[in-house]
Amino acid sequence: MFVSRLRLVNFRSYCDASVRFEDGLNVVVGQNATGKTNLLEGAWFALRGASPRTRREEKLVTWGQRYTRVELELQDAAVGLQRVDVAYATGQGKRARWNGVEVPSQEDLRSRSQVFIFVPESLLLVKGSPARRRAHVDAFAAALDPQYAAAARELQAALRQRNAQLTAVKNGGSVCALDPWDVQFARAAVELGSRRRALVEELGGLFTEVAAALAPGGGAFGLQLSTQLSGVGYDEEALVEELRARRPGETSRGLSLFGPHRDDLRFLELASVGAADAVPGAASAPEEPGEASAGTGEDGTAGFLQDSSARGGACGPVELPRGGRDLRLFGSQGEQRAAVLALLLAEQRLAAARTGMRGTLFLDDVMSELDDSRRRLLVAMLSAAGQAVITTTNRQYFTAGELAQAAVIELPLAGSVAPGDAAPLQGPSTPPDEAAL
Repeated sequence: MFVSRLRLVNFRSYCDASVRFEDGLNVVVGQNATGKTNLLEGAWFALRGASPRTRREEKLVTWGQRYTRVELELQDAAVGLQRVDVAYATGQGKRARWNGVEVPSQEDLRSRSQVFIFVPESLLLVKGSPARRRAHVDAFAAALDPQYAAAARELQAALRQRNAQLTAVKNGGSVCALDPWDVQFARAAVELGSRRRALVEELGGLFTEVAAALAPGGGAFGLQLSTQLSGVGYDEEALVEELRARRPGETSRGLSLFGPHRDDLRFLELASVGAADAVPGAASAPEEPGEASAGTGEDGTAGFLQDSSARGGACGPVELPRGGRDLRLFGSQGEQRAAVLALLLAEQRLAAARTGMRGTLFLDDVMSELDDSRRRLLVAMLSAAGQAVITTTNRQYFTAGELAQAAVIELPLAGSVAPGDAAPLQGPSTPPDEAAL
């Protein structure tokens, strides 16, 4: 399955523009402000019903307009042409249709295709908060497995209910009223936590393989799930006892402070390939629960290190900490970017193994902060990964041979707002009619 056509109506900088893609590698070339990121964002919006850049959908609508609509076509060898369109209007909400039939939910839309995206905000998967990393893992897993999606919903419901009861106890309610909520929360926490651990273990093995292939100087890399549940052995009864022991602190704040809602995902460079057994890239949990201090050795010294291909120097050889170097704290911009790309490629491989669908990769300006050797490795990997759409401002990031094998798309497209045009478009004074959505 691959994206063959995309039409953007009143989407960001596009008034009404269409573009066709080919299976395999597609290179979108354009100067700044010609709509490269918006193009990929629009395709993602059609297939996921949300933006990877903002939660405020009104920002997607072209300035001066009242609605936006994105139409997308997928070519599938098994089932033929698939058409999807998603529309949003201020004050009227969002609607999605698949082959003309309204899709009942965003979760349903996400389960129908596989797609992966890198935009500038994607670096926050390494640099940002644990909540962002949890949300990314859960969204990916939920699109693959309805049972995972159900477990995530159950945990959120149990967490809200327990927090409400903790607040009631804080305000003078009976502490005994927490007992049933502890049991319900523990059941949901262990269910989701176990599924998340299994997913990260499977994903971690693929990440280790891809990340090593993207590293010109070699090296070992891994994903690690940092979770408090390891401290209670993923056991419901042990978790209930832990929650009861923590009641004074939790009731004083009215918040649940222990559970999988505080998990984190760590991107690690390991000392050597053999070190992956000590801290598996396939998502082993730390011995100590909670938010472990990453990137430090057992003696507490920080691992301020250079790239693995450039060890040593005037100060002599430098060894990585036993637990690995946390790329969130000590990775360069290029290393962090490579880690996110490795994660997306690992997710694509896992999704293909689970569903039989090798989803499209949308990659925005990933070449600019990679060195030339990493660019060549990435392009070679993308050429064998099914459909990939990659944007760039500079053709020189690709060799002549790579461009000859790719479909090259020049921006700006007809029907887009001219770069630097600050005048707002004159939109309709009345809300869009039903046909617009």
